[in-house]
Amino acid sequence: MRCAVIGLGNPLMGDDGAGIAVLDLLRDASLPAGTALLDAGTPGPALLHLLDGLDAAVLVDAADFGGAPGEVRAFDPASVRRAGPPPPGLSLHEGDLLGVLDTAARLGSAPARVRICAIQPARIAPEPALSPAVQAALPALAEAAREAVRQLTDP
Repeated sequence: MRCAVIGLGNPLMGDDGAGIAVLDLLRDASLPAGTALLDAGTPGPALLHLLDGLDAAVLVDAADFGGAPGEVRAFDPASVRRAGPPPPGLSLHEGDLLGVLDTAARLGSAPARVRICAIQPARIAPEPALSPAVQAALPALAEAAREAVRQLTDP
């Protein structure tokens, strides 16, 4: 099974870099064979190319879901769609992310299994450092991503 953990975000925009930062923690984690760690940055439609050929994908990003700074949540794209349109500011990538997943599905190149692991940012602003709350919660975000990979790749 081809699986990837795809970190999304911009490390020059404060907590928006959490999705990328968590990849460093996962490099030493025991992940199933065939699991790639991909730094996607802020890919927009280019995410289609990263998803193509994958059986499963875990997308990791900062998202303003109204939680406490550093709070981690994992969910599937369908649950986001059922909740209705995302509120303004949910994520710098969220609108594109769901649109890209929908396009990949229409093209027949979407992974069969997708999970999103998100962390509530304290601040997204031009700054090359994570806030203390998000920095402290990176291990929990990494664990959520590792658990998502385990669930998605478990036969």
